[in-house]
Amino acid sequence: MKVTIIGSGPAGLYAALVAQRNGAKVTLVEKSERLGGTCVLYGCIPSKAMLAPLGLAYSLNRLGREVKFTFQELRSLSMSTVDRVSKAVSLTLESAGIDVVHGNAELRSGKVHVGGEQIPSDAVIVATGTRKPDIKYTVASDDLPYYETDFNKVVLIGGGVGGVEYGWLLRMAGKEVTIVEKDSLLLPGHDQDLRTSVTSYFRRMGVNLMLNSIAKLENGSVTVNGEKLDADLVVMTFGRKFETFGFDELTSEGKIEVDEFMRTKVNGIYAAGDVTGSYTAHEAIHKGFVAGINATGGRKKYEGNAIPKVIYTEPQIAYVGRTEGICRKTNMTEIVRAVAEKRTEGFVKICRDEQGRITGGVAFSERGEEIITFVSTLMRIGVKVSDAIDVVLPHPSYLEAVWETLLRLQP
Repeated sequence: MKVTIIGSGPAGLYAALVAQRNGAKVTLVEKSERLGGTCVLYGCIPSKAMLAPLGLAYSLNRLGREVKFTFQELRSLSMSTVDRVSKAVSLTLESAGIDVVHGNAELRSGKVHVGGEQIPSDAVIVATGTRKPDIKYTVASDDLPYYETDFNKVVLIGGGVGGVEYGWLLRMAGKEVTIVEKDSLLLPGHDQDLRTSVTSYFRRMGVNLMLNSIAKLENGSVTVNGEKLDADLVVMTFGRKFETFGFDELTSEGKIEVDEFMRTKVNGIYAAGDVTGSYTAHEAIHKGFVAGINATGGRKKYEGNAIPKVIYTEPQIAYVGRTEGICRKTNMTEIVRAVAEKRTEGFVKICRDEQGRITGGVAFSERGEEIITFVSTLMRIGVKVSDAIDVVLPHPSYLEAVWETLLRLQP
């Protein structure tokens, strides 16, 4: 069996590996010279490499020791990490015996063509991801790890996930940061308690917030509420587009529509990752995993409920599900591990329905990623609050914030 995969990001990589493991002859097509897709080259990997030393600085600052990193130092760390991880993707595919073809792929009558030649395929998995917005007079957040020109005053357009993560990064790197957001609080569309706390925290960090405001770009300058802002750099933090060029016959409302088996409306063609409407690498990995299984004869469903999501500031911002219904909170000032380590910023919030099932949670806290992953696991296996409180957690630990909150949430 021959399987062709378009795109080398997380979805494409894991689709290729599982299809090869299931006995298929796999060809992976990537339009870029380097492998890894947006996550490795522009998104989660370079940003986390830049955030890591700043997290260390944050921890030491809380203990009265000041440590600083320049943006160029962060950028250097980021670029070396990107290079290493991209090469690792290449070696992984090579060692698995997967053929890699570089070029632009397109679908014609259900067949994959690259550079004018057709690639014989029994099944196709499209994992082309997203592309940055078409913008003038500014840069996208993707460009920041590659930005070599020195700057001090930066304006971030958008106070959503990207604006918050890069706003924290740039402020911790010593930049004068302004965030322009059309809503009244940061993180529009998220839990109200989270939005209020994060907005307050950013103000205390010294980030200039221009809320209820719309930025206008013209000839390299940015104007807000009739005021021209003094900025060395303007960054657009939202607006990525689905990369569907060459695959129009699969699209609906701009993205590629798939069912729970990752099948498109064209027989024998599957899709996975961001191009199907999700925006995290871990969702892409699992979608690619499911697509690879099903493209090689399996019948596995993608379970998209209770997906944890994280914004890697300090404290971390993490969330899962819906924070509606019956909810309770625990402030980190009540958690002795947080008190001992002087990390008492934030809270944990968990919600349940009338039957006692956990419906969602938020952690704005140290180890928020781990806390919400635990809550997500409880949701995935359908544990009721009354049973979840029987889980024994270490003391002292940040995870105790979950247990304390569940105690308050008991029916």
